[in-house]
Amino acid sequence: MARAKRRTKAKPKKKKAAKTRKGAKVWTAAHVATLRKMYKTSTNKSIARALRRTVGSVAAKARSLKLRKPKVRKAAKKATKRRVAKKRPAKRRTAKRKTARRKPAKRKAKARKRPKARSRKKR
Repeated sequence: MARAKRRTKAKPKKKKAAKTRKGAKVWTAAHVATLRKMYKTSTNKSIARALRRTVGSVAAKARSLKLRKPKVRKAAKKATKRRVAKKRPAKRRTAKRKTARRKPAKRKAKARKRPKARSRKKR
């Protein structure tokens, strides 16, 4: 005889706590609130300075919170391009050509006259 399988209710899965790296700073509620407030208007670098964290950690936390920076409008992009185009390019310094320099002629060492050795007179 075949046994009938018992049907059991599926147990709800518990959410695992996110693993944090050893020695890593924990994100407090105040830090998360600051991140949410500043993220759309300021750069990741300035947020990182304010929270005393790395730029990478700020970007990673924003990603996990599904925060997005607003897309820059095309008009704003064009304006920045115009500003950049108006700036004068830096003058290029051309390398000076090295002319073939003549090596100074070696002077012949003149034979020096040595002073005569004084002979000691015996008394």
